[in-house]
Amino acid sequence: MQNISQNDAYRIEKALLIYEASSLTPSEWFKQNPPKPIIENLDIYNIDVDRDVLRDRITKRTQKMLDLGLIDEVCYLEQKYTRLPHSMNSIGIVEVLEYLDAKVTKEQMLQNISTHTAQLAKRQQTFNRTQFENITSANLEELEKLLA
Repeated sequence: MQNISQNDAYRIEKALLIYEASSLTPSEWFKQNPPKPIIENLDIYNIDVDRDVLRDRITKRTQKMLDLGLIDEVCYLEQKYTRLPHSMNSIGIVEVLEYLDAKVTKEQMLQNISTHTAQLAKRQQTFNRTQFENITSANLEELEKLLA
């Protein structure tokens, strides 16, 4: 538990669920039950995209989401489910709620969504690079030639 922040209700709840179900601490449970790959020896192809291109695409997508009613959708979700469900902490929703609470301007909200999405994309790229064997990374055109 010392590795879990006292404010991290999600991980604390998961730890308690593991303990209640198994009478083991999560650390002990994971030692006894190491994760097993679902599929072994799977070739993985990762499309490398230039970071500037990716950020530009994220910015355009964020603007399109706004144009298609992002704020109205978040208002509906908040009204229907409140802010309590874990899913209400998703990228896009948190930033819109900050805007609705008048903590940021609309322009800052859009920038925050784009920044947080780019940070997530970077974490995903790092995860893909470090967690998989047999991974091939290249730009789209090179991957298309490899797979043809």
